[in-house]
Amino acid sequence: TVRRAGVTMVLGTAAINGMITINTAAEIAIAPYIARIGEKFNINGYRRANILDANTSALGYIFPWAGGVLVGYQVMVGPNGLGAEYGPEMVVNPIQAVPYVFHGWFLVIVFLIAAVTGFGREYIPDRTSEEVSRA
Repeated sequence: TVRRAGVTMVLGTAAINGMITINTAAEIAIAPYIARIGEKFNINGYRRANILDANTSALGYIFPWAGGVLVGYQVMVGPNGLGAEYGPEMVVNPIQAVPYVFHGWFLVIVFLIAAVTGFGREYIPDRTSEEVSRA
C-alpha cells in the first residue's frame, strides 16, 4: 500500500542513517531505493525528496557516534579544549545529549506520522498506477 511505502521510506532512511551518519553518503546510499519505491506507488518527487532530506538531516546529529557530534566532543575534551578552559562541568558526553536533540527527534516523528496518516501526500499527476487508489 502507499502507507507502507511511505513508512518504508522513512524507516529505511533512518536505518541507513544509523549506520552511515554522514548526511551525503547516507543520501547517496538510500536515494535509489527511495526513488524506486516512490515511482512504483506514484508518490510525488517532492515528497520523496523531503522524506530523504529531512530524515537524513535530523538523524545525522542525533546519534552519539555521528561525525558532527564527535567533533563537538573533541572540541570539549581535546588539548586546550573548552573543558580545560571552563572546567570539567562543561564537558558533555555525546550519549547524554541524545534526548535533548529536539529538532532531530521532532522531524523524525513528524515524518513518521505523515507517512502513516498520509498528511501532505501528493501523487504524480500525469501517471496512473494500479497499486495507487485515488480517493
